[in-house]
Amino acid sequence: MEFEFIGIDDLIDKLERTGHQVEQGKDEAVLEGAKVMQKATKERVPKLTRNLEMHVEISDVKDGEAEVYVEQQGKAYYGYFHEVGTSKMRARPFMGPAFNASKMKIERAIADKIRQRLMV
Repeated sequence: MEFEFIGIDDLIDKLERTGHQVEQGKDEAVLEGAKVMQKATKERVPKLTRNLEMHVEISDVKDGEAEVYVEQQGKAYYGYFHEVGTSKMRARPFMGPAFNASKMKIERAIADKIRQRLMV
């Protein structure tokens, strides 16, 4: 008894291409989510001199992860003090609240980028 599957090779090729496209698009999707977080952080950062706002950065994507952070060198060194406070200054966090407020937008941006990549 023999079975012949017509089109199975095409299906396997398509599945392999789809997997490859998802893998390539993963870093792009993570970067898209990081951009949403960066924007949300810039909207919440204390804006007295705008130094903090100008120094909200995104790291390179590494192992499927990216970081949004305030550059600690130069004029924006005090971002950490705003986030966690000091013995003489109360905390005025902006990173944590920005993340909490934009979780759904971040997830949506990542999902949209992957969906877009799969349509190609």
